[in-house]
Amino acid sequence: MLNLLLIRPIREIIRKRKAVMDDMSGESESYEYQAEQRLSDYDSQLTRARQDAGQNREKAREAGAAEQASLVAEAQKRAQEIIAETRRNLQAEADASLKELRGQVATLSGQLAERVLRG
Repeated sequence: MLNLLLIRPIREIIRKRKAVMDDMSGESESYEYQAEQRLSDYDSQLTRARQDAGQNREKAREAGAAEQASLVAEAQKRAQEIIAETRRNLQAEADASLKELRGQVATLSGQLAERVLRG
């Protein structure tokens, strides 16, 4: 009778408790596996994002360098144009001055000769 009233119900409670514990242990392992998977996925996404960011920085750096080279080339071209134009202007002024002086040589020579003869 003791078996029927006390031991069987206790064994049943222990069996049920063991089943619940085994079930919880399985769930715990499942959650742990899922957490590890999520962590692994997160790590791979983070690595991929870092690689993408590095590539984007490199592309931006290359684009900036290309833009800088283009601006420098354009500035050098413009500077050469300004220098060439300035040289042309100076040459034109020098030619005009030389022409004017050559035109005055005869007059100045005549005035100089007159002063020497009066002298």
